[in-house]
Amino acid sequence: MARPILPLLLLVAGLGHHACGQRAFETPIRGTLSASSTSLNNSHLAFSLYRQLVAPDPETNVLFSPLSFSLPLTLLALYAKPEASAKILQGLGIPLAKVSPERAHVYYSQQLRSLLPSPDGCQIDMDSVLFVDKTWKMLQKFIETAQTLYRTDVFYTSFKNEDFAKYEMDFFMKKKSNGKVGNIVQAFGLDTALILANYILFKGKWKHGFNPELTEKRPFSVNNKITIQVPMMQGLGRFQVQRFVHLHSTVLRMPYMCNSTAIFILPDKGKVREAEEAVMKESFDTWTQSYPLRKKRLYFPKFFLSSNIQLDKFLPTVGISDMFSYHAGLSGFSLDIRPIKLAYAEQSAELTVQEEGTAGDPNDLQFLDKDYLPALHFNRPFLMLVFEDSSRSLFFVGKVVTPKEI
Repeated sequence: MARPILPLLLLVAGLGHHACGQRAFETPIRGTLSASSTSLNNSHLAFSLYRQLVAPDPETNVLFSPLSFSLPLTLLALYAKPEASAKILQGLGIPLAKVSPERAHVYYSQQLRSLLPSPDGCQIDMDSVLFVDKTWKMLQKFIETAQTLYRTDVFYTSFKNEDFAKYEMDFFMKKKSNGKVGNIVQAFGLDTALILANYILFKGKWKHGFNPELTEKRPFSVNNKITIQVPMMQGLGRFQVQRFVHLHSTVLRMPYMCNSTAIFILPDKGKVREAEEAVMKESFDTWTQSYPLRKKRLYFPKFFLSSNIQLDKFLPTVGISDMFSYHAGLSGFSLDIRPIKLAYAEQSAELTVQEEGTAGDPNDLQFLDKDYLPALHFNRPFLMLVFEDSSRSLFFVGKVVTPKEI
């Protein structure tokens, strides 16, 4: 049955009252803290979470951004009891600092925001929303801190009216993300008072792009039984490529224009599981160092990858459990003295890979006959890492099993 139009009109009219404050786009703070001073190391968290995500179904796409969901979780961690706060921050890979409570939010938020890729050259849409039950009234200082320092909005709803709460949350998230994100929560508990939704949409621009006229449909083997046709970009030139026998993989390193680098790890045929385990144990320095330039005829899929991760289900399995229990002792953001916990948290992530990049490539070999160049085909499942160059912090971790056509 069609949904009545009146609630929709009321919701549109009332958004200004439900959503606390308005926040203009903020440029990430670049160079506030050096990589050596922050020493953020989220690779352990990222690889542990990756293991948990692929375990139930090794043949599914995976994508998440540990850096993105760390922002709102850090906000809440600083309102937890000291021992719980320290445990959560360490679990996120954030080093503890000797800083006064008055400066803690500014310090940690700047630390994280300085590690985000520059918006110059890449399209990045990243935000978070804390959905709060109407029976709780958050302090205005908390709302302002969340918005200005952590890119997190606060939105009131009534979780007792489950259907309408879902409707309000879905509408608000779609409005914020231009229709990209919605359908956050399937069911509420009786004690639900706080829900977190984080999303990140990323479309990078390569330092050296692909010629769109060369893109054509080619086969991609999802597994031994399934082969699909996907748009395959082609590049003739010198690429950073390295063969790692102990990883059962060939690795391609491609820089973006926004101070970030993508690492694509192509396992040998039939060796995906072995490659994954080896990659998880590998030193992170392996990915951040440059590889030799090799003449290649590269075939790489044009695709977008999306995923929804229920953080409250998976983060406790990698050591971040206090945040989702009353043991965290969250307090200080409301005059209400009732116990409260983060009942549900989800991240929606989307990454687009396409030809766009700078037109001129000094390593371009288009004038050569492509038959004289050794080919590198990314025509089967592969892993991917995206990290910010100066801090070497992981921005994305993913696994491409079935490339989705743009």
